[in-house]
Amino acid sequence: MSQENVEMVRRAYEAFNRGDRDAAVADLAADCEYVASGAIPGATGIYSGPGGFKRFTEWLLDEFNDARVEINETIDAGDQVVVSVTSRGSGKHSGVETSWVTWQVWTFRAGKAVRGEGFRSRGAALEAAGLSE
Repeated sequence: MSQENVEMVRRAYEAFNRGDRDAAVADLAADCEYVASGAIPGATGIYSGPGGFKRFTEWLLDEFNDARVEINETIDAGDQVVVSVTSRGSGKHSGVETSWVTWQVWTFRAGKAVRGEGFRSRGAALEAAGLSE
């Protein structure tokens, strides 16, 4: 099942990048919670359900032209997937191309993501998943 979880994460980012936000959240459980890392100004706290996660990603679409999120690395950790992503886009007001790297840990049960959590570093994400460097 763990490779299927990695594929679900990949499908979600691919869907987001092609603008299909419904497909991007299709594998989230109705009661899924996403805990933001605080790395993004104004995007903190816990976002509940697929709709909550869509609200979390709205800032990216609101602030950047051609916003996209590219996967750098995935780590299969059984019922969890650790993923490093680079978010990028050009500012709608400045036109400046910006990018930054964040980490997430997604937890899966019964074929659905039940929890996601953002992190500012690889070490923190690995620790949260019970892994070490």
